[in-house]
Amino acid sequence: MSIDTITKKALHAMQVGNYRKAMKWVVEAQKITTPLPVALYEVSAQASLALGDLSTATNSIKGAINAGGATLQRVMFYGDLLLRSGQLQVAADVFQQVIREQDAYPLAWKGLAHCLFQAGDWGRAQAAYAAVLERDPNDIEAKTFIANCILKTDAASKAGVLLEEVVRDNPDYPQAGVWYGEALRRSGRVEDAIPLFQQWSSNKEVGELAKRLLLASWISIEDYSEVESVLEPLLERYPHDPELLTLYARWLAVEGRREEAIGTLKSVLENEPNYFTAWSPLLDAIKEPLDAAFEKRLFSACETAEKTADKRDAAGMYFAVARQHQLAGDLHKEMLALDKGNAAMAELAPMDFSRHAANVKRVREAYPAEKIEEVSVSNSDGCSDFSPVFILSLPRSGSTLLEQALSRHPMVAGAGEANFASDAWRQLTGSWSLTDYPENHESISAEQLKQFRDAYLQAVSRFGIAPNKVMIHKGINNHKIAGLLAAAFPGARFIELNRAPLDVAYGCYKQNFEFQHFSFTVDGIASEISLYREDMDWWHQVLSDRLNATTYERLVEGFEEELRRLLAWLGLPWDDACLDFGRVSRVGTASMNQVREGVFTTAVGKYAKYGELFSPFVKALEQRGVNVRSVS
Repeated sequence: MSIDTITKKALHAMQVGNYRKAMKWVVEAQKITTPLPVALYEVSAQASLALGDLSTATNSIKGAINAGGATLQRVMFYGDLLLRSGQLQVAADVFQQVIREQDAYPLAWKGLAHCLFQAGDWGRAQAAYAAVLERDPNDIEAKTFIANCILKTDAASKAGVLLEEVVRDNPDYPQAGVWYGEALRRSGRVEDAIPLFQQWSSNKEVGELAKRLLLASWISIEDYSEVESVLEPLLERYPHDPELLTLYARWLAVEGRREEAIGTLKSVLENEPNYFTAWSPLLDAIKEPLDAAFEKRLFSACETAEKTADKRDAAGMYFAVARQHQLAGDLHKEMLALDKGNAAMAELAPMDFSRHAANVKRVREAYPAEKIEEVSVSNSDGCSDFSPVFILSLPRSGSTLLEQALSRHPMVAGAGEANFASDAWRQLTGSWSLTDYPENHESISAEQLKQFRDAYLQAVSRFGIAPNKVMIHKGINNHKIAGLLAAAFPGARFIELNRAPLDVAYGCYKQNFEFQHFSFTVDGIASEISLYREDMDWWHQVLSDRLNATTYERLVEGFEEELRRLLAWLGLPWDDACLDFGRVSRVGTASMNQVREGVFTTAVGKYAKYGELFSPFVKALEQRGVNVRSVS
């Protein structure tokens, strides 16, 4: 059979999508002649790519270039194959050569951008994608990748704005859908991200990424109903994948299998010490400092993370290093590491504290007692049985401890920090933020409040809380919107949970609170504590006997007595199950390890041992009129 006949048969096989048969004809041709005709080299390259053989595809397109010349199409195909096979520098060189000859060609700029993106050079990748858009303003892939570069290096909210636009205009584009979900998740809107991850979890292109992000989301909001069913098949397919093993370790910790979780994380880091995401869970789980060998790995990984463009990686490693120093008793080095970690996060999430405080002041003052009575939703239409309890507290004040203990009561259901209010508020106003537009609160009508209430109840129902249960909600922003909640739910009651301000300050500063931007600076923490105190002064006047106060210190020093008092105030009988919360609690938040250990008083006054290291917090709080020695 002649080479021309073989070439025709190979081309026909390609046309009908029979790639294996096309390759068989290429093999037959190789028996007759070498080098091959250009057309057969191109058939071999395309068919091999379709069959997943990148090595043969790359060699074949090189053969086509040698035999037929470096046309634009062949060179770009060659660059794409190098990119797919991870030969990033060589691929970048190919695309840059094309750019030097044809600067206006957007696909060459996109190829270069993809190389930079995969190499983790987010800043230069973003510039290259911008160059693509200069040449082709309608390239949605470039827009999407620009947003992901921002997601890697800047505030998640900025990326979310861009991705929301892309998703709105291109709802069937899977990459944008998943990354938009990730931007929402990193902005603290986890419940809003979950439906996007679920939507794309079966997609061939992004399905596995969506499932991984879905697992992380479920664990973070303490929804464990489907974790095993999604995680186990992925682990069976990728038993050594560090990301999946880290998620598995977090799952083990939630299940109370702490030693197994620690062993899994150590195994991950022995093999891949630069898998930065695993270090903080490990350091959070252990009670003794790492041994010398592991400490060396930790410090080396931190040095590597410092050189990456992803500030979150560096910040996460600084927090992990701080924990190691804390366990080792080196408080000076701990604070230095915390300063670095918080500074890195502050760059990603700058916050105007004065503007925020002014908005919250307007929001709370929009609900004086007479206004609440005037617009209050009538306790009817199926709402009479819904008498929620809202914990009003700052982060690291013991709200998880209190909520978990109360939730063990058979007549109570815990809602954690579920975003019921922000979901309902968005339906009413179009804004996710409950405080950014105080004018919405100042003008709220009884009818609007009823709409908010109805949307809130729908969210509670979707969450799975039975209507005959007393819902306990511990959202750490509840104190900013207590008036809205009081007006929407006349049967609602509120528990004020205070803690010594310097213990709160330390607890916030040592925790990488990605969704609480105030916690990254001394001034931000002092501002938030001061704001909370101002809010509570207001709500004591407005809510009167609907508000009951306790403190973290009182709770841990006389746990059963204080629980009995609060349950009696709520009209609930005592139940011994409330004392057994630590053993059975499934908590995935920052308080997981503390809750697992049960009630202890060692965290009271913990800031005192830091002495002068904590003087910036003392000064900042006192400047705002906060009595640092007072709990209430």
